Amino acid sequence: MGLLLEKTEFELDIQTKDSAFFVSPGDDRDGLQYSIECSFKNKEFEGANVSPALIINWIETNVKKFENLVNLNFEVETVEEADKREDTFYVVEHEPLENYKLTVLEIQNDKAHIKCIGTAIIDGYSVPYTTGEFEIDCWLPIITNQNDWAKFDL
Repeated sequence: MGLLLEKTEFELDIQTKDSAFFVSPGDDRDGLQYSIECSFKNKEFEGANVSPALIINWIETNVKKFENLVNLNFEVETVEEADKREDTFYVVEHEPLENYKLTVLEIQNDKAHIKCIGTAIIDGYSVPYTTGEFEIDCWLPIITNQNDWAKFDL
């Protein structure tokens, strides 16, 4: 799918290192940590050509194996929480999200299938700021170290 922002569909840009499911092994006491970045191809939205992007910073887990990330949910319920975590959605500028729920649906062939649904701040300059509902459903390359990019010809 890609991104559905309000009623506009955007295609995931897979020809960039700006779209990935990053995984860090943590240490012996902790579980895996992951973060996601999704960059979408340019398209007209509300009268302007935009290339939306989503950045969700490191999420700590207690799981030790990739396959155990499947069906994990992570949720942010307030703009203050998203701002504190520095999770952002880019349309005109990077803005914190109002809320979102992220789910890892599948992991296979070195890729993670994620779904993220929520409310993004579309224009933080307007008073009051404007928001839009979004849904992201896509497969992202799993990156654990710099060498992983070569698997995806990046």
